[in-house]
Amino acid sequence: NDELVPLARSVGYHIRQLAESWQDAMDVKAASHGVTVTQWRYLRELWEEDGLSTGELTRRVGRQGPTTVVAVQLLEREGLVTVEKSDTDRRKSLIRLTPRGRRLAASMSPLIREVNERAMSDLSDAEIRAFKRLIVRIQRRLDAGSADRNEWAEMRTNRFAEDVGL
Repeated sequence: NDELVPLARSVGYHIRQLAESWQDAMDVKAASHGVTVTQWRYLRELWEEDGLSTGELTRRVGRQGPTTVVAVQLLEREGLVTVEKSDTDRRKSLIRLTPRGRRLAASMSPLIREVNERAMSDLSDAEIRAFKRLIVRIQRRLDAGSADRNEWAEMRTNRFAEDVGL
């Protein structure tokens, strides 16, 4: 088919490959601390804001509720979180980091920074800024046509945009 864009020239393909490579590098670092990729996604949200409800955690991670329930059960079994009923709404369960879960955030932060710095180490400051600005512009263009955009991802795109002067 002459109209099919070969994968070698597909920007979307290469962005996905980049995201997967970046995630693989993060996974190696997380695994060195006994954290799986699934646990990582949920812990990152709790490190930013502890005490989220199961529903809120589901929205922020962008997964389905049953997936969150299983992930939280695993985190609880590993001693990284506790699950407790809300004092104000007994139907809600709140997920809280344990001291071990908080310590893990402190030990993972330098590793996250290391992966990010390694990924960008061959780029000048101007190139990094331009790259980040392009990410924002592309993300916003694609989000403009999406009815399913995760509000938390959009908020984070906006914060990223502010950081790079957009």
